[in-house]
Amino acid sequence: MTLAMQQKADLAAEAAKAAPPITVAGATVAGVQVNDLILWATLLYLVLQIGFLLYRWQRLHFGAGQNQQHPAADG
Repeated sequence: MTLAMQQKADLAAEAAKAAPPITVAGATVAGVQVNDLILWATLLYLVLQIGFLLYRWQRLHFGAGQNQQHPAADG
């Protein structure tokens, strides 16, 4: 890995580490309380998890039956 590529990787890693505190500081300056920010982030995460779970259940229930053949159809 070249020095420039290593520097870019290091910069990206440091930016990812600094993102949460910068977000909280920016929201506080904008007038949003930290507990409100955490509340909305948690609700968003919960809705995304529920949607993903429903999607997986739908694929498992309806998608699995389409790929399997019935034994009576072969004969």
